[in-house]
Amino acid sequence: MLKYSGLVTVALLAAVQGSFAQDLTVGEETALNSEDATFLDVLVVKSATRTETPISESTVSVSVVAEDEVERQSNINTNIGQILSKTVPGFGQSTENLTEYGQTLRGRNFLTLIDGVPQTNNLNNNYRALNSISPTAIGQIEVVRGATAAYGFGAPGGLVNIITKNPKDGEFNANFSVGVKASPSDLGESFSYITEAGASGAKNGFFYLLNGSWEDSGASFTADGERRPPDSFGTQGGTDDIFAYNVLGKIGYEHESHRFLLSANKYRYWQDSDWAGIVSGGSRVNNTSATPSLGDLNTETPGADNLTLNANYTNDDVLGGSFELQAYYNDNTTTFTRTEFFGFEYDQYETESQKIGGRATFDTPFPSDRIPVNFVWGLDVLNDHTKVNPIDGPVDTPTYDLVGFAPFIQARADLFDDRAILTAGVRYEHLSVDIDDYVNEIGTAVTGGTLTFREPLFNISGSFDLNDTFTLFGGFSQGFQLGDLGRYLYNSSFTDVSQLSNDGQKTDSYEVGIRAAGNVWDASLTGFYNKSNNGVTYDADLDIVLSPEQIWGVEVAANYEVTEQVKVGGTLTWMEGEYDTDGDGSYDSDLGSDRIAPLKLTGYVEYAPREWANFRLQGLYSGHRDPDSDQFTGLESIDPYFVVDAFADFKINESSKLSFGVENMLNSDYVPVLQQAYSVQAYGYDDYYYVKAPGTTFSAKYSLKF
Repeated sequence: MLKYSGLVTVALLAAVQGSFAQDLTVGEETALNSEDATFLDVLVVKSATRTETPISESTVSVSVVAEDEVERQSNINTNIGQILSKTVPGFGQSTENLTEYGQTLRGRNFLTLIDGVPQTNNLNNNYRALNSISPTAIGQIEVVRGATAAYGFGAPGGLVNIITKNPKDGEFNANFSVGVKASPSDLGESFSYITEAGASGAKNGFFYLLNGSWEDSGASFTADGERRPPDSFGTQGGTDDIFAYNVLGKIGYEHESHRFLLSANKYRYWQDSDWAGIVSGGSRVNNTSATPSLGDLNTETPGADNLTLNANYTNDDVLGGSFELQAYYNDNTTTFTRTEFFGFEYDQYETESQKIGGRATFDTPFPSDRIPVNFVWGLDVLNDHTKVNPIDGPVDTPTYDLVGFAPFIQARADLFDDRAILTAGVRYEHLSVDIDDYVNEIGTAVTGGTLTFREPLFNISGSFDLNDTFTLFGGFSQGFQLGDLGRYLYNSSFTDVSQLSNDGQKTDSYEVGIRAAGNVWDASLTGFYNKSNNGVTYDADLDIVLSPEQIWGVEVAANYEVTEQVKVGGTLTWMEGEYDTDGDGSYDSDLGSDRIAPLKLTGYVEYAPREWANFRLQGLYSGHRDPDSDQFTGLESIDPYFVVDAFADFKINESSKLSFGVENMLNSDYVPVLQQAYSVQAYGYDDYYYVKAPGTTFSAKYSLKF
């Protein structure tokens, strides 16, 4: 059996942050049917120490979205941000578009990885990292909630690691599926389909996997039947009229203590719409959604091209422990849409980023008869070259070249006959960013140069088993990112990059909580607080502001198997945040709703009356928020909304099944949080930004495995 199968590989780069509060809404169903082991003992993670560790022993705050849950949720919506908003506490409500801008994790930006390879562009963030892979290629998604230097170089809110599918056991396995989706408002225009085919196998130590998919998305319509813009202004890309393909390949060999793995994932999408003209007609007062017009403002077809290459070598017998070496390459080009705003057509552009990096990790036990101690140590390196390519306008942002390295060491001790676990460590990040000469948006010639950042990042956390059911946990951790460097350089008035502060944004994160797990239930309650001195916000004129800020909140998750046929569960996320507008040491303004999401409640009921039938009803409630702020995204209050989805799976035989789904089953008429926050009536922005979410859509899928 492959050692890769079933592993949760968040793989924090040994800078273990915070404590663990596992929400099991999305875990493996087999665990709940065991009378001999609790759920937390079943899942194995490779997170806290980069070694295989039962979740019950972890001190990192992690949520896991398993493969079956990714598949089920993507049957009705392939947007990964949407999937995470409905399954993970601490994760903000979805924008219902391609972008994750405005969808934060504990109120801050997060780092997205694919198999440990960074996808987030921290030098000039395009906020598309979540949607840089098709869900058909995903084995599971792991979310580390809270500031972390894991994998390094930018994760103040946490980490999202998208784990691709692994080969199945057996010499040959194959799968095929085809799914369709449509809105009753216009079946023809909204008709969408996605098809997937794959094969994998293992024999004599060799293993392989090949998986491919093709997606064709139609238009979407609001609850009252209005066509939604294919590119909603302010959300950096819609999900309508999109063609996409994904190809995932893996090959490897395993012998005794050695394991080699090579993988490649290619994802490309492009948007070809007849409705890419001017957007207008939105009104908060009249509750009308902004609608598109026929035409095409774009010079080039919007889309994205993302290639991720990965090489791994693992040896389980080095210095009495194990050693893992990873090398990777990521190439991403994103072409944005061209938009019209108050009669002015903005230039179209694309961002291009190439990342080359690697990491070496040693897991070394320290012999001791009194206190078992384990050290994880190593080095992380990265080179990131990023530039903005103008399509029909001038170059007004520089080219960036980042070189970073980070040595680290992490220690773990098991205390009091294994009832307590204490972890602590330090990671030292050294970053240098070369910035070319350029002319900025307002025509100022800016002299380039090199910015250097040196940051030691500390963490300490622990857990204590009160008894076989309840565990207390808590911890402190630090994370670091460069801030929105590209946005700041774009419109600032300085003439030399040496005038830019090289402090970056360090985030201090604290959390404390309690978790519990039984044979048929689990629950967790977590309180968190984080602060930073150089938080990124925007004032009423949309100029960037770097200022002290603090965020706090509560996360709850619970699941219960009522009977062998019925399971229920849900999550709660509440947070609030404020910042110091004038630097006088007093927090005098609420953070905007693009950072602080309103109260979020999720819940589900699952019913499996027969072995061949399974039904699920789930809901998401987004609450009211009225920030006291002069910040642009804090000027409008946020109205609540409630969305219900339904699923049904029917097993035809041992190798095939039919799945049906209904998204927004009650046809709720609502506007997502980010679009509400940007629909500032005093400026007339709601004419463009006030775009309602999709109404009811129906989906069906046939799957075959052999």
